Amino acid sequence: MTKEMYFTIALLSYENGVICGHLHSPVLKKSIQLHNLTELILIMDQIMKDLNIPEYDERYHHVIIKNQLLDVELDYQELKQDNFEKYLNRSLMYPKKSKDIFMVKVMYRQNNTWQGKITWLRTNRVRFFRSELELANLIYSVIDKYHK
Repeated sequence: MTKEMYFTIALLSYENGVICGHLHSPVLKKSIQLHNLTELILIMDQIMKDLNIPEYDERYHHVIIKNQLLDVELDYQELKQDNFEKYLNRSLMYPKKSKDIFMVKVMYRQNNTWQGKITWLRTNRVRFFRSELELANLIYSVIDKYHK
């Protein structure tokens, strides 16, 4: 199957520092509505923990805690090698009314953080991140620059 986790973030609105939008992934049966960036990060983290994609390097950390703050039902696809690409392509579809679309590929999870790349589709600009905080800062930098 895959060793990386793929997400599409479709932002619908941004007001007073709060984003609203949808999170898509080939592993989800349906997109998840999100109401702020913290919720987005927590949902993405829970999906990766539930499916262990990318595989978590536990050599340095032995405690994995299920997030009790999430009030979102996550319903997963039955992914196999032969249907992964179909679900990946479907997850790349996003609402036409989206203000901004970000493609996120998480390649590694280690030391209680993620590493990967984010692509801002409006400009096709790619940036790499070494933590969830850096990912959040990259998203906010686009929002602050283009949605004031």
